[in-house]
Amino acid sequence: MTILLTGFTGNVGFEVARQLAPNRVLALVRDMRQAPRLDGVTLVKGSLECLPADIQGDVEAIVHCAASVEFKRPLDELRRTNVDGVSALLDFARGCPRLRRFIHASTICVCGDRTGIIPEAPLAEAPHFVNPYEQSKWEAERLVLGAGLPVEIVRLAIVAGSERDGSVRRPGALHHALYWLYKGLIPMIPGAANSRVDLVSTEFAAGVIAATLRTAPEPGRIVHASAGSASPKLGELLDFLAGWFSQHHRGWASGAVSRPDIVDRETFALFEKSVIQSGDILFRRVCDDAQSFLPILLYPRTMTTSLAKSVPVADWRALAGRVAEWLIQTDWNRKPINTPLHEAA
Repeated sequence: MTILLTGFTGNVGFEVARQLAPNRVLALVRDMRQAPRLDGVTLVKGSLECLPADIQGDVEAIVHCAASVEFKRPLDELRRTNVDGVSALLDFARGCPRLRRFIHASTICVCGDRTGIIPEAPLAEAPHFVNPYEQSKWEAERLVLGAGLPVEIVRLAIVAGSERDGSVRRPGALHHALYWLYKGLIPMIPGAANSRVDLVSTEFAAGVIAATLRTAPEPGRIVHASAGSASPKLGELLDFLAGWFSQHHRGWASGAVSRPDIVDRETFALFEKSVIQSGDILFRRVCDDAQSFLPILLYPRTMTTSLAKSVPVADWRALAGRVAEWLIQTDWNRKPINTPLHEAA
């Protein structure tokens, strides 16, 4: 099968391409010189704003992984990629005479503030969204499901990094929060102790997308690439990270830095207000980063999984430890991987 893949240079796209072998993969990239190389993958110059019409006759499937995941951007900016970009790709797909599949990578965050058991089903009515990113992805899902094409949606959980070596191609909101936590600059986290932090590896997320493509098409199907009930609860994850950090940071080891408290929305809002009043620029930045991601943890939920059960889920402790080590070794992707594991001052 000839597959057009978007998002090849992102956190999940490269691994998706690797797992789609031996299919012929056409990877859409803006800059051919900067894109990585992979056997079996042909780089195609283009973007969601400028799709290459000359390949439409070859494309039998489209796997759409490209998205803007900058939680703090204004909604109108996020829509340009996450909604308008999807609309352009759907128009492109309608011009592909051999198209059999269109798989859209979405996010479990489209659930907004919904709690409890979340089924693998469309969200016909918009929930209350925690950030503009969630809304843009929900709007994209509505476009995809109404496109009249053989579409399927894979909602990805929080992609932490590689289960093999902990590597992260592009650190995102989760990794920024881990940075401030490691530095001891997050004294409290808004959430519920029993909220599940649905962490999955890059390999798992890509594996569910690839598995979806290997099964018989079911237009309109929604699949959760989620660890489900195997996800750690927030309290468990914080305890694990506190123990792990204490092995690599003098402040954590001595007790000068300790695990943040889990607080309700009102308490965290009071903390934010005090930070604003203090005029502390660093803590304001910490709060801004935290506000873009951590409030998700106020809404305990478990995603149902069906197809994901056919893909092995990495143990969350092993995954979290490898990702934390990689982040520290590379100073959050700012240094080469061969930099010795450093100890913070």
